[in-house]
Amino acid sequence: MKKRLLYVINSLFILGTLVSCDTSSLQNSLSEPVFSGKMFGSWQSLLIQIGATLIMILIAGKFLMKPVREILRKRQEHIEKQISDAENIKLEAIEKNKEADERILDLNRQAKVIIDEAKKNAEDMKRHASEEIDEEKAHQRELLTKQLEQEKEKAKEEIRKEIVEVALGASSSILKREVSKEDNERIVKDFIKEVDVNE
Repeated sequence: MKKRLLYVINSLFILGTLVSCDTSSLQNSLSEPVFSGKMFGSWQSLLIQIGATLIMILIAGKFLMKPVREILRKRQEHIEKQISDAENIKLEAIEKNKEADERILDLNRQAKVIIDEAKKNAEDMKRHASEEIDEEKAHQRELLTKQLEQEKEKAKEEIRKEIVEVALGASSSILKREVSKEDNERIVKDFIKEVDVNE
């Protein structure tokens, strides 16, 4: 295609050169003092030049316009494709930006849920630990109360024994005789009843 185009242009150039070379008009122009005669030569030469120029324009239009239009069309398509690609890239970037924003919002929501759940778990653990501590305190208090009751009962029993021994010793010395086993048991029981009533 390029070789053909160069061939046409070269042929037109040669044709134009041959048409414009009119030796008779050149000889006449040397003898004529008129400017127009020197410029254009004879009117036949002027018509030939105008005709050659029109022929060159027609040939150039026929052979050159189609390739030039094709080049311009391809260039326009290329530019339109670049614009279209740029628009597509822009739309894709906007879409990806939207997706990224939505993902960030989703991750923020998930993080909030996790934080709220962690806070709730911490509160539950704190409450559970507090309940366990309260239960342990109540259990320890109950154990201490039982221990105190046992110690109190033990101390009462020891005091009773000491009182019985003192009472038996005192009754023996008062009666100056030894108390029988039955009398001893009876005295102890009566004394214990009195002590329990007095408490």
